Amino acid sequence: MASAASIAPAVVASRSFSFTAAAYPSASRTRSPAALSCGVRNQQRPSTASACLQPPTASHGAATRLYVRGLSFRTTEESLRSALEKFGQLTEVHLVMDRVAKRPRGFAFVSYADEEEAKSAIEGMHGKFLDGRVIFVEVAKRRPGL
Repeated sequence: MASAASIAPAVVASRSFSFTAAAYPSASRTRSPAALSCGVRNQQRPSTASACLQPPTASHGAATRLYVRGLSFRTTEESLRSALEKFGQLTEVHLVMDRVAKRPRGFAFVSYADEEEAKSAIEGMHGKFLDGRVIFVEVAKRRPGL
């Protein structure tokens, strides 16, 4: 039968009160080189950080509805329409309002008549200033279940 001292990890103390665990290898040695190079936190779940940094793409077929975020609370439907209609014919501008505060919530949905116009609006306005704030324009995604 093994003694309790041989099963427990060995901890060595030095005079400066820093402890070193001697029984277990360090975490950097246990990861595979492939996991370190592609940003995987553990072997089962890959990191989604790289997916968030990719530029917006129009992969939804008829991608004419756009999501605009980062809007100022002073932005109106008219100012948003005038900024975006230089890229094509707008069919809808919906500035989402806060019911309690009676002001914009900071995002909107716009629709273009043509997919090419929507693409040019994304390229022309994504990361640009509108009413003193940087706005982000991307293809609107369908809400699941609706």
